Amino acid sequence: MTADQGAAVCAWTRAPADLRLSAAELGAVFLGGTTLASLAAAGLVEEVRAGALARATAAFRADREPFCPGGWAFPAY
Repeated sequence: MTADQGAAVCAWTRAPADLRLSAAELGAVFLGGTTLASLAAAGLVEEVRAGALARATAAFRADREPFCPGGWAFPAY
């Protein structure tokens, strides 16, 4: 992925990965409530290229934590 002046482009690459993690960890970070840095501290994310973890953690950072006031349960009928 490259970004310039507010536009981003994703393209296939043959370059080695900067981070190694499972889809479960990526999903947890994408949905919020955890960070790549905390998952790496738990041994669930491997930083392959120096500095990649800090950059990716910053990229996924949001201004607000996820919040669902009603919860996820359906009402009982």
